[in-house]
Amino acid sequence: MTVKKAILPGPDVPVVGQSGLMTPSWYAFFSDLMRRGVLDMPDVDNTTAAIANGQLLIWDTSRGKFKPYP
Repeated sequence: MTVKKAILPGPDVPVVGQSGLMTPSWYAFFSDLMRRGVLDMPDVDNTTAAIANGQLLIWDTSRGKFKPYP
C-alpha cells in the first residue's frame, strides 16, 4: 500500500482569512486528514497503545511519531 503524505499549506498561508473563515488551503488539508483517518498516517504510533476516544496525540521525539496522551 502506498501512503500519500498530507501536504501542509505554506508557512505564509493563514489558517483563518479576513472573513473569519478557514482559508481554502487549510480547509483542503484538514478535509484530507479527516478522509484518511489518523491511524492511516505513517507518523502515528498505534502499535504500542490503542488510541481511545478523547485522547490527544503528542509528538514523541525519541520515536519520531505521534503517540496517544494521556
